[in-house]
Amino acid sequence: MTQVSEGVSVVTIRGGRMAAVLLVAMTLAACAVPAPRPGIPAETGVVVAPEDALPSPEEEMQPAAPAPAVPEPAAPTAPAALALAAQSEQAVAAGDLRLAGLQLERALRIAPRDADLWSRLAQVRLQQGEFQQAERMAERSLQLGSADRDLALANWRIIAAAREGMGDAEGARRALDEVRRLERALG
Repeated sequence: MTQVSEGVSVVTIRGGRMAAVLLVAMTLAACAVPAPRPGIPAETGVVVAPEDALPSPEEEMQPAAPAPAVPEPAAPTAPAALALAAQSEQAVAAGDLRLAGLQLERALRIAPRDADLWSRLAQVRLQQGEFQQAERMAERSLQLGSADRDLALANWRIIAAAREGMGDAEGARRALDEVRRLERALG
């Protein structure tokens, strides 16, 4: 049925089907992650220069500016990522490590620079016996969360256990040395 009111056409469908269609469309739109725009990395928002704007060889030879001495504070994690992390904890408590891993992967798609999420996923991978992935994810967490000593300690423990699980006794010993160093520093 089509109604015309003050020059505007409105289509109504019997039985609330239009409302159901709109509800589904709005739900899907709310869950969608915007596609990254060309030239702008999703996690930084910094514009990347096009290839034709690359520095000349003479400019590349000049020393780069020193990195800031103080690490930048981490951006707050999106509420959706935090909700997925909480759901992953429930899945771990229920013994469903596969679901916990999937939820943390989704959370990392929302907040890829969150060191805590990388560490949580590393712990899940360790529990699943996926030692190489656990080590890589804990190392990624260390890179992102360099200022958080408690998180660094947890990551080094994961790395030590992962290396031990892979049969790398020397690597595990080095990781445990780092664990002891951090424990002394934390008091």
